[in-house]
Amino acid sequence: MLAKWIVVDASNRAAFDQAQKRWSDLAEYDGFIVQVGGWVDTFPAKAGVLAVWRNLSTYHHFLEAGHAELALQQEISERIEITIASVIMQINQPDPCLLAGSAECLRVSDVTLQPNSSPIFVARQMEIWNPALRSAYGMVGALVCRVDGNRDRFLAASFWRDRAALDNFQATIFPATSERSAMETYMKSLVSYHFALEPAWRVAKAN
Repeated sequence: MLAKWIVVDASNRAAFDQAQKRWSDLAEYDGFIVQVGGWVDTFPAKAGVLAVWRNLSTYHHFLEAGHAELALQQEISERIEITIASVIMQINQPDPCLLAGSAECLRVSDVTLQPNSSPIFVARQMEIWNPALRSAYGMVGALVCRVDGNRDRFLAASFWRDRAALDNFQATIFPATSERSAMETYMKSLVSYHFALEPAWRVAKAN
């Protein structure tokens, strides 16, 4: 599977909100699975959007056919950053559609590693982070992705049943797990985005 992570600066929230509601046609494209998004906590003019596709070829086909929708999104955004990544691990619920349908909040971590540290990152993810996430109250499921074209950058997207569950993870589980995994020894930077999912932005594949 392929994950598409979009960070958008859009000071005109109303216009961007209306534009996101017009992405329902995505469900008709072969290979599309689900798309969700919301307004990033603490940054009222920044939105995060996560889409999941079956593979790179179906996503490229969409790029060729869906250029009008992409152009509209560009027009209403001051800045847009798109990251494409391959899903390498799934935690708990394996169906992204069910993840998106049963979660109220999303946490996306954008991780850049020290050079040549990806083996350590993957090992710590499997040995320490995955078990911690599996047992975390309210963690519906998660995707761990390697950014295409950058062996030292990863995305981790975790779906949470509600805000209380995400807040509890941030306050209790994350600090202890970070210390146990010795993140500072192999990680260059970490940027995390937390947001409530906007129900009207959700698009799921057609049955």
